[in-house]
Amino acid sequence: MANYTKTTNFTAKDSLSSGDSNKIIRGSEFDTEFNNLVTAVGTKADLASPALTGTATAVNLTVSGALTASGGITLTGTLTGGTIDGGTY
Repeated sequence: MANYTKTTNFTAKDSLSSGDSNKIIRGSEFDTEFNNLVTAVGTKADLASPALTGTATAVNLTVSGALTASGGITLTGTLTGGTIDGGTY
């Protein structure tokens, strides 16, 4: 996952005097910004049904409904209520 990093400070261009060549917004600046956005958005998990790979970490996870896990469950800490079948706990 990549976070978006702004490359061009477009607001700073507003304070430049008219006729200053740096005041112009160039296509290459837009291209860089949009490429950064495409990378950041394309590598983040969707809110609905994200497909996560690797190790997902959650703090204070609350599950409403059924939790289905394949490959077993490794629990470190406290399980309050419910049952776990076929896992390591």
